[in-house]
Amino acid sequence: MQVIVTHTHFRELYLQYAQPGSGWTEEYWNQFFESRQSDAYYFEAPASPLANRMMISSGQNVHRMYFLTEEAEESFFQFPGDDDQEN
Repeated sequence: MQVIVTHTHFRELYLQYAQPGSGWTEEYWNQFFESRQSDAYYFEAPASPLANRMMISSGQNVHRMYFLTEEAEESFFQFPGDDDQEN
């Protein structure tokens, strides 16, 4: 379930869930999120311990943080027909 959070709480959650080597660093936050206030920030907690891949969707003055499993993350970036190109 998504909940609305403040910019400050969104930052705290970002830093809490950022994992080493994921690219979600404090420097990244400062460059892309700190100075860009949005109208709304949404947070959806991980559905299970396996959902440990943080994703942030930004658009229309809204930021959404949600989590995927490793398998879901890999398939997230596949497009229809990608399997056909491997043969």
